[in-house]
Amino acid sequence: MAKPFIVRLEKASEKDLYEISLKSSRAKKKEVFIFEKGELGDIISKDKAEKLRSNFIKNGVKVKQITNVPSLPKFTDSDEFVNKVMTFRYVPKDIFAIENEILIFDNTVAIYNKKELLIIEDKSFANNQKQLFASIWEQGQSPMLGFEYKPNHSFYNNLNYFLNDLQIIVWPDIGAKESYKGFSEKELGEYIKNIILSDKYYNDATYIIAFIWSLNGEKMIDVWKFNDNHVDNRSGPLGDVKVYREGKLCNNLGLASGNTLIVLGYEERLRRQSKDLKSYLNGPVPKLPLEIMNGKSFFDKAQTSK
Repeated sequence: MAKPFIVRLEKASEKDLYEISLKSSRAKKKEVFIFEKGELGDIISKDKAEKLRSNFIKNGVKVKQITNVPSLPKFTDSDEFVNKVMTFRYVPKDIFAIENEILIFDNTVAIYNKKELLIIEDKSFANNQKQLFASIWEQGQSPMLGFEYKPNHSFYNNLNYFLNDLQIIVWPDIGAKESYKGFSEKELGEYIKNIILSDKYYNDATYIIAFIWSLNGEKMIDVWKFNDNHVDNRSGPLGDVKVYREGKLCNNLGLASGNTLIVLGYEERLRRQSKDLKSYLNGPVPKLPLEIMNGKSFFDKAQTSK
């Protein structure tokens, strides 16, 4: 009887571990996925680790990293690497326990620790590992960071206003500080409510999600109206949107960004997870990923509820 095919981690030098990391920094598909067990500097020297990070920046390769560590300490002096290359997710060990570091890119899967390394070059296996990574990534949440993280595009914490019983959830874009400067929280609410009151289109709204942003210093706002679903009970409330520039309807611009759609997706996911609409509106805010959420108040004070 033929012996079963067995693959094991083999002893590896620091050079071997550095070389596979260097290869990933030149990934042809410009993306690398890491199940992170420990900081790169624990495996190779700090100087070599920083050289690797410079290579990722130079080659435009993005890195997604999943970790079992809920709070990540500062691990590099390169702010450019952190903000332009990295995105992070934390998953608890009961969802996926990371026993060894796993590096996935192109058709390569490398499994390693401080002393051992296994490299598998196989397109189908690599694709399966990428699918597994994507599935676990969706179950993750943003970890706490022991360093400043400034993604290219962020939202402030959401605000809440009420027009009688109509709840208006407002997400301020990072650029809104420029165009809405000088507004108090109350004045911003009145500004948005006056827009809604000026149009009978909003008379049948069940709730509203609005995004404030800036265009060349002008006050922009996307107002999404949601009302009871009159089609079927499976797809949720109907939604529609109007864009306003300086308080007037704007028909020659599209939506502010794809990040708007991401936020709406997280809001809808939370609504579906809630017992009912009231529970959703009175419940916690969706946990947006760090890439689009800066966790700060638009008016410099803490906000803890939807």
